[in-house]
Amino acid sequence: MDKLLSASNAPGRKEVDVGRLVGRHAGENPHLSDDPAYMKAAAKATASALIAVDPGNRADYERGEAGFIASLAPLESKIADKRRRFRGQAITASEPVFGYQAALIGLNVHNEKFAWAVMHDAEPTASEVAAFEDDLKGHKVKAMLYNAQASEPAVQRLVDLARGNDIPIVGVSETEPPGSSYQNWMYAQLDALDRALSK
Repeated sequence: MDKLLSASNAPGRKEVDVGRLVGRHAGENPHLSDDPAYMKAAAKATASALIAVDPGNRADYERGEAGFIASLAPLESKIADKRRRFRGQAITASEPVFGYQAALIGLNVHNEKFAWAVMHDAEPTASEVAAFEDDLKGHKVKAMLYNAQASEPAVQRLVDLARGNDIPIVGVSETEPPGSSYQNWMYAQLDALDRALSK
């Protein structure tokens, strides 16, 4: 994004760097949309930027911001409910796509080194693969999360292994599905996780 912005200088342009806004840095989990608090911060900063360039419509931007923030209350309640019910449950994930929500729920996420390697298009080590397989074969985790928008043969093999060992599988995504809303996207993933962990 920095390269794109620097390629087109626009005097007076307002930029909202959500990572910087919420204290995240390059190299950390980039899937910030999983945390409603980060989305609130982004909404507030975006409304402020719009008001700065279009002050005549301030009331509209403030109304939009307030409406969006209010719309996140049911999502936050849903996450709190999952935390009460599933905190401490062991899961595994092929990528850290759901990482921030997993932390909010208090899940015990196994095989994080494997997940980070896959996210960075690197080859997980043999020991990381073996540990992941052992968790599935030994039923040491209640569910496996995987990125439903990516197709890695190594990950598909683990999905098949989980299925073969009756470990529930939950597909999560890093971008909002077409025709959905942010809220419905998050609800669907949480509902899928609920079904998996309730088995």
